[in-house]
Amino acid sequence: MIVFNESKEGLFGSSLNWINARLPYLYKNKIYPSWDIRNVNHGDVADKNRIIPHIIKPKQEDTASTERVNLLDIDRYQYTDFEEANFYFNHYFKFDQSIIDLSSEICEPFNNCLGIHFRGNDKSRKNDKENIPIDNEAYIKKIKLFAEKHDFESVFVLSDEIALKEFLKYEISDAFDRPVFFTDLKPVFHLSQKSLKNKLELTKNSVAEMLVLSKCKYVLKNQSAFSSWAKIVNPKIKMYRTSKCKQDWFPDYYLPEL
Repeated sequence: MIVFNESKEGLFGSSLNWINARLPYLYKNKIYPSWDIRNVNHGDVADKNRIIPHIIKPKQEDTASTERVNLLDIDRYQYTDFEEANFYFNHYFKFDQSIIDLSSEICEPFNNCLGIHFRGNDKSRKNDKENIPIDNEAYIKKIKLFAEKHDFESVFVLSDEIALKEFLKYEISDAFDRPVFFTDLKPVFHLSQKSLKNKLELTKNSVAEMLVLSKCKYVLKNQSAFSSWAKIVNPKIKMYRTSKCKQDWFPDYYLPEL
């Protein structure tokens, strides 16, 4: 069986979530398909925008059958538990080694770190069918209140918007007498990557940052599948939303809200 799909949306919120939601059905039926999964914003330009095997690699594939099945036609499983989502993903896939290596190069392992992800662009301002935005001042206030009740030794900050990343750098460094870590990778809004020749490299950078976030003890975040995937990778993270969800979509909806 060859499972195919092409997405015009984000990597984590569409392609990876859509794949992971079909894995329980495949597992139950002992199916290990080949994959033809493409994403116009994140895939390899030289390989028709495919994300497999360039972002994630199957651990086992049955290449004997040439029957093609649309990913979205496979029974969808509604996760409510991060341990379960972690099990199925790790059973079928692993991240490309170059991404794992990059995540290790970005920074030293965290012992007791607070991760902060502030998704910008659409999620920081747009009130739509899935998102209730939170402004900069309200976000910082929630971080400070959290810090009063929790112990951590350092802070790791991420955003996909340059202005927000600079804002967080200033506010967090000013608020906490603790080391604050940032990556040197330039933030890029994922929907603006479609026409870029280096979009696969940019995507690998983003996935590497997510893997770094997964090493934190705590994570505070607004709505974003990117940062929620850190808890799929490492379900032991204590992760909290700083804004409400309008839809009962996994993963974000199943995180506690501050």
